[in-house]
Amino acid sequence: MNKQPFFSVVIPTYNQDELLKKALNSVIAQKENYEIIVIDNFSKDKTEEVVKNYKQKSLKYIKKNNNGVIGISRNEGIKNSNGLWIAFLDSDDFWHDKRLEIIENFLKKHKEYDVLTTDERIVYENNKKKAKNWKYGPYEKNFYKKLILEGNCISTSATVVKKEFLIKNNIFFSEDKKFVTVEDYDFFLNLAFKNAKFKFLHKVLGTHLYHQRSASGDHVKHHDAYKAVFTHHANNIQTFTKDKKKLFKILNCHIAFMTFATQVNLKNNLINAFIILSKNILINPIISLNYLIKRIFLKLTRVNFR
Repeated sequence: MNKQPFFSVVIPTYNQDELLKKALNSVIAQKENYEIIVIDNFSKDKTEEVVKNYKQKSLKYIKKNNNGVIGISRNEGIKNSNGLWIAFLDSDDFWHDKRLEIIENFLKKHKEYDVLTTDERIVYENNKKKAKNWKYGPYEKNFYKKLILEGNCISTSATVVKKEFLIKNNIFFSEDKKFVTVEDYDFFLNLAFKNAKFKFLHKVLGTHLYHQRSASGDHVKHHDAYKAVFTHHANNIQTFTKDKKKLFKILNCHIAFMTFATQVNLKNNLINAFIILSKNILINPIISLNYLIKRIFLKLTRVNFR
């Protein structure tokens, strides 16, 4: 009888054959008990050939059309998993040596946790910026409220989730196209709402390839998706406040600062971005000041929100 794997490594992919090879090699180099599930969105490159060159019996290869919604691929991986824990890895990221060993040893000693996230090394596409380490978290008592008010502080490729908790609470990634690019934020919000116990293990155990969104339109889509997730939780799920007007002031503050940062990075429409930010500060001075202070504090303590 085959031993149940401790980890099911779920890797969604599309047209990233060379990067996928690096991701797979980083998993196979791990010594712990795992299975690998690659969910391919019918890639047109050599993805299938790359996967089938690996002879590991623990590797499953599934073709699944996700219609541009990565949540569909991740959910397919969860449904086909046999492990105690689901470890997510995007095909353009990779893990460092002994990552799974370190995590498994920790989880066996601390069985109270449902979600564990490690820190990451961030490498920018085409080396546009200097690589740096990102620290995630921290966990706080009212973590769901924190995630809504402050944004996402978790990376999918740096996270493992107890499968039993997912199944018991019927938590999967959203397959709503409106949430694309931030479906992970919605996923972590749902975990927090169901009182999952999070652990942030501050060890850099993986590398994330950061793709700089090259056009303003890409950022607009990302901001719209962020608004959609925030609005969904503010209107339909959260119960910590009835003052939705204030919640949406906080959302507008997030978007104003995100837009300003975007335009500065792209060196595009700086005057318009400054006007949007200035208007928000004038309309919501206290909320804007609190937001700015919090962001400066997080920057100084090297905590990153995505």
